[in-house]
Amino acid sequence: MSYKKLEGIIAATVTPVNEAGQLNVEGIVKLTHFLIAKGIHGLFPCGSTGEGILLSTDERKQVAEITVKETAGRVPVVIHTGSINLTEAIELTAHAREIGADGAALIPPYYYSIDEMTMLDYYRTVARQAPDFPMYIYNIPVNVKNAVSPRVVAQLQSEFPNIVGIKDSSMDFMNFINFREAVPDDFCILMGNDAQIYASLLMGGSGAVAATATAFPEPVVEIYESLKAGDRERALKAQDLVIKLRAIFRGYTHIAPYKKALEFRGINAGVPHSPLRPLTAEESKKLKEQLEALNLPF
Repeated sequence: MSYKKLEGIIAATVTPVNEAGQLNVEGIVKLTHFLIAKGIHGLFPCGSTGEGILLSTDERKQVAEITVKETAGRVPVVIHTGSINLTEAIELTAHAREIGADGAALIPPYYYSIDEMTMLDYYRTVARQAPDFPMYIYNIPVNVKNAVSPRVVAQLQSEFPNIVGIKDSSMDFMNFINFREAVPDDFCILMGNDAQIYASLLMGGSGAVAATATAFPEPVVEIYESLKAGDRERALKAQDLVIKLRAIFRGYTHIAPYKKALEFRGINAGVPHSPLRPLTAEESKKLKEQLEALNLPF
């Protein structure tokens, strides 16, 4: 069994919601078409940037359905289906398969500290439920608490042909190198740190799942496309811009600056899902000034 390798810049999409916390279907549709029109190579809904763990199971399914439907096969869609609840993880992964998504990505169980045996059992159980469906391990220890080791990834890859890749958001570039050395060349390794996309591509990475790309896909796509064309200077210039953009976004509370930046660009992404908060008027003004100073498109 073989799967097409996921490559390029995958936008970690926000989930548009209104102030009552309800999904904004029109916003999801508009964002999907906006990102594809800007040249994004894939979509990654319901992850950290998409507030997946704050949504109900039904809401996560609805976001997945809308995204897959509106994408209409133009670019791959990998749904984040991870959960602390194994039953929910299995259900969401099966749902992603049923609606025609191109794969599912799963964080490990969080809150409780778990050992490698527990982590292996978690991924094995989900993988066995959908043996013909591509799965990606999502390593984000800062948020999840439990880090995925290269040994675990190598073991799972050797047992399950449908475990085809990993998104590494560990922020430690040595982890990326160690993952690359632990798996075959056709295993998909996606960088989850927007500041390290250029370096990871030079070191053999497949691409990146990028949060900054949900609001400003242009410079992030430029990194990949320029390197692909052999123009390292242009790619590095784009990476430098993305590093500055990332630093701006990380200077605010979670999720809110991405949604506000999209509002500046004419897309109503609403507010962060409760209990996260929106930006204040003063913060919004400052954010716009910072983004304008980078000469970003609006």
